[in-house]
Amino acid sequence: MKKYRVWCPDLGSTAEDGRDIMAYDHEDAACIWARREDVESADYWIVQGGGTTVQVQVQDPPGEPKSLRVTGEPSIDYRARTA
Repeated sequence: MKKYRVWCPDLGSTAEDGRDIMAYDHEDAACIWARREDVESADYWIVQGGGTTVQVQVQDPPGEPKSLRVTGEPSIDYRARTA
């Protein structure tokens, strides 16, 4: 795993505002960021609004940022157990 910095220009964020995330690749980092953003905002705006574009930059050694479109979809999970 590597450390990536992820930020969302649509939110007015720059690299300095970015969140550092341990991930396997750029795409994994973007998905982890989106999951956290949706949960922490409690609005689930990425899932409900059709996604957003983020910048993802590997940190060690620093690389060029990649622009990725992140989308999601709501999922309902059911469980059953003995009452």
